[in-house]
Amino acid sequence: MSQLLARLGRDLDRSVDPFQRAEVSAQIAGNLARLGRFEEARQMVSAVRQQFGHGQSGRVTVWLMLAEGLIHHYEDLSPIALERIRGAQVLGSAMGYSTIVALASAWRAHIEFERSDFQSMIASIELALKNIGADEHDAQARLAIVLSNAFMIAGNRDQGQLWFKHGHYHAVKNGDQASIDALLYNRAAFLLARLRALNCKVPVEAGDIAKARMEVASAKNLQTLLRVSALEGHVRLLEARLHLLEANFESAIAALQLVRGTAPFAPHNFDQKFVELEVCFGQMMLGQIETALAHLPVNNIEEFLGLDIDERMVAVWMLGKMATLDHRVGSNVHFATEFERLWLKYCEMCDSLTARLAPFSHESDRQH
Repeated sequence: MSQLLARLGRDLDRSVDPFQRAEVSAQIAGNLARLGRFEEARQMVSAVRQQFGHGQSGRVTVWLMLAEGLIHHYEDLSPIALERIRGAQVLGSAMGYSTIVALASAWRAHIEFERSDFQSMIASIELALKNIGADEHDAQARLAIVLSNAFMIAGNRDQGQLWFKHGHYHAVKNGDQASIDALLYNRAAFLLARLRALNCKVPVEAGDIAKARMEVASAKNLQTLLRVSALEGHVRLLEARLHLLEANFESAIAALQLVRGTAPFAPHNFDQKFVELEVCFGQMMLGQIETALAHLPVNNIEEFLGLDIDERMVAVWMLGKMATLDHRVGSNVHFATEFERLWLKYCEMCDSLTARLAPFSHESDRQH
């Protein structure tokens, strides 16, 4: 069992005050959701709502709202998650409850980062920092995860690693294996995302791929050790895309086929058609032209407009490579032009994010 869950369980057993028990129960539910134990989390929320569902306690209400937001986020990435977490943030601010404001703001920043809503993310980070306590390990760890991810996707590995260490410190202090798992997974995921984007311009070096593979293996090993299922499909997808970077197309195809139908994935960085495109790309690189063309899911780049800019760029790059092998895929000139347009937008996004993150550079050194 998670040390954090075990501690919260002991707090629940020791408490005789019904309001305090309700708060702890809601906190347990949120942590169960982060571990992928959704049915247990929902049952616990339902039990608390039966007793405190009419606003008898503002503190219980905000912890319930946060727990519900985490359930919606981790189970199916529902937009309701942001609504519930924003509600906890707003109500917590009205109550002057800084602990929940800091934690809800950090989780809100997490979701806004995933949506590439960087302006809102920065505002949430700033609000979290105004309310956060030095020993509030939950909020400190979540905030550090967001900042580590953001610096990594902007290409600043040094700052990403500083915030990784800050988050790891607080997660260990809190006995929070789910945050440690998230830190390891995210470091692998965003390093790989960066490499995939750069690979479209210049083939990445074997040493960088090896580093990414070590990061993915670390994330997978910890998930196996802790029996965490929430990110299992995501790790499989990382492994498949590592094979693509290594030009190990047979292994990539087999791994990608295992990812089909896996859930939940966010719509901005996953599309089933994208996975099918990656399979076809691997087949064409192996010379299986007719097989690939028979299953090509799409050759219209507009199909990928809902994806993040780096994912769209990789999709167009793959289509361009395939078009050079067979004109039936489309015009390689058209794909090359579209790729250059997306590359410029990607670089602009990284520059803009870097500028927004400037106030948080070296912040981890000042916090402990």
